This record gives sequence, structure tokens and C-alpha cells, in this order.
Amino acid sequence: MSISIIIWSNISRQQYLQGLTDKQLCEILGVTSRTLYNYRQDPSALTMKQVQLVLDKMGVDMEALLLS
Repeated sequence: MSISIIIWSNISRQQYLQGLTDKQLCEILGVTSRTLYNYRQDPSALTMKQVQLVLDKMGVDMEALLLS
């Protein structure tokens, strides 16, 4: 399993735990719903800048994300 899949899986888990809709996650990432769908199919397209944006908005640090 690649690191991008692990990161995306944990972002999805945090999205669920925090009750964020897909629309809200799209707004945080600055992407369309189609791009969000593409990330779910191939999370390697997600940039570290976008990951950091999500972490900042969710109040989660990278270590906690990787360990969750």
C-alpha cells in the first residue's frame, strides 16, 4: 500500500469523524467534486500542499494523520 493511499484513507476517515460533506471537503481542497472523485480513485494526484490545507482546516497534524 502506497503512502498516498494511506494519507487519503486517513483524510477520508477524518472527514467522516468530523462530519464534513464532500462539498465541504472540495471547498477546503479548492477542487471540484469530479477532482475529489479522481482523488478517491488515484490519491497519488493529491499534492502535499492540499494535504496540509486539509490538515490545517481539520485541526490534525501530519503525525496524527499517519498514525490514525
